[in-house]
Amino acid sequence: MHGVVTLGAGIAGLSFSYHFNHLTEIYEKEGSWGGHCRSHSTEGFTFDRGIHISFTKDDYVRKLFAASVADQYGEFSPVVYSVFASHWVRHPVETNLKGLPAELVAQCLIDFIRAEQNRDRPAGNYREWLISSFGRTFAERFHSVYSRKYWTVDPEYLTTEWVAQRIYRPTLEEVLRGALSDQFCNVYYIDSFRYPAKGGYQSFLRLMAAEAVIRYGFELVELDLKNKKLIFSNGFQRYYDTLVSSIPLPELIRCIKDLPAEVKEAASRLAHTSVVLVNLGVKKGDLAKCHWFYVYDEDFLPARVHFSSNLSGSNAPPGCTGIQAEIYHSTFKPLKVPAPDVMERAIENLIEIGILAKDDDIILTDYQDLQYANVIYDRNYRKNRELILDFLEKNHIYCIGRYGEWAYLWSDQSLLSGKRVAEKLGGDTF
Repeated sequence: MHGVVTLGAGIAGLSFSYHFNHLTEIYEKEGSWGGHCRSHSTEGFTFDRGIHISFTKDDYVRKLFAASVADQYGEFSPVVYSVFASHWVRHPVETNLKGLPAELVAQCLIDFIRAEQNRDRPAGNYREWLISSFGRTFAERFHSVYSRKYWTVDPEYLTTEWVAQRIYRPTLEEVLRGALSDQFCNVYYIDSFRYPAKGGYQSFLRLMAAEAVIRYGFELVELDLKNKKLIFSNGFQRYYDTLVSSIPLPELIRCIKDLPAEVKEAASRLAHTSVVLVNLGVKKGDLAKCHWFYVYDEDFLPARVHFSSNLSGSNAPPGCTGIQAEIYHSTFKPLKVPAPDVMERAIENLIEIGILAKDDDIILTDYQDLQYANVIYDRNYRKNRELILDFLEKNHIYCIGRYGEWAYLWSDQSLLSGKRVAEKLGGDTF
């Protein structure tokens, strides 16, 4: 018996190991655990791989995260803004229009009222859903712009199966109140969140990682389904009975020998975004009074910017601010500027937005380009994904997590993904 082998030591892989009583070896290509939830510290600043916060309502996950940091975490009500043409309004913009140009507000309201008549009309794609849900002005001036910045494609390219629980469709009363009064209307899907007091978001995974058997520096290069054999870039070979994978689905498929043509073709059609993270350390405190903000302007590179030091004081030295800007790109939308110039351009954008001043003392610049960010839900997404996952499971390979399942999962959902497979396999193992 060669046992159960796990690929990837991100949150899903760690969760599987933890809920499988660590009766598995994890093979991880990088030098530490955490995956997309990894945090890193440099010169007194701590940054996550994109903004990571825990807003889960799942009591089991909340307790597990809390135990991992010995109940040392902050709990916050999110303060989030939208930035549009130098105007700052609370997020989401649909219910907080006051402060935007009067003509724009009026047109948003008129189109929203018109959209009320088509509220239940079936939508063939994300753009149609946006127009029927919010009206044309909201859709084109805000959501479509952000779609091109975050998803890197026009909204008509996307399906709507990822929208549930992520975008709230407000009532006319809520939209009117947000346009006419200063009262903040919070219909955001996050009403509160937790963040570790020290060590970044990765600290929430400590309990799961504590006893995990992890082999670092093992990048899969070949998977032999017939002989159930793994071959890694360092030459190491490992046989298995059952394989659990949290590595990106296209990477796994690329390694399989003698792959059926239809599976190979389906994998070639899986689409995703990548993200450049521009991390800045500024020798100045209280640069912003929010946790993060969204940028609805296509002339600016960042789609979203957050302040890591506003999540935890330990994320920056005293009197300093940590800033992270997210810049998404893909084969559909390559970076607008050469990679070496992204840092400079992002800083220029933050100055134009008003976050930084030209004379601010930036004491740290840090740059990461992550190959996998978000799964793109195109019209063939479901068919391709299900064909691949069905093929793998028939070959005793179970995929977990955001990139293994190839789905828009939050961190708690990725954790529970690993837990479910551990429970499924545990029934046959113990």
